[in-house]
Amino acid sequence: MNQQNTRKKGDEPLTGWITGLILPPLTFFLIWYLWAHQHTFVEFITTAIKANVLTKFLSLAVLPNLLLFFIFIWSKRDFAAKGVLYATFVTALVIVALKFIL
Repeated sequence: MNQQNTRKKGDEPLTGWITGLILPPLTFFLIWYLWAHQHTFVEFITTAIKANVLTKFLSLAVLPNLLLFFIFIWSKRDFAAKGVLYATFVTALVIVALKFIL
């Protein structure tokens, strides 16, 4: 019997890439909403820059990608997990660049 290399639905690197890039901004928005929603979003970012904690908040916002990565691994969607890993690396590079710029 000829076995084909079949993938599960959603097991594409692009799926992981997109979800890996969308989840951190949503998490960052959630951080703002839970801790500083009495201020506007712009005030929150400005205060975080002045207090030198913006990159720390951004780093925390990337942590849910770890859970997403493991969900893809556990559900045997290795290509999607690879996309999440790529998106996490890109996000980390942006955070490091912001650390030196701000």
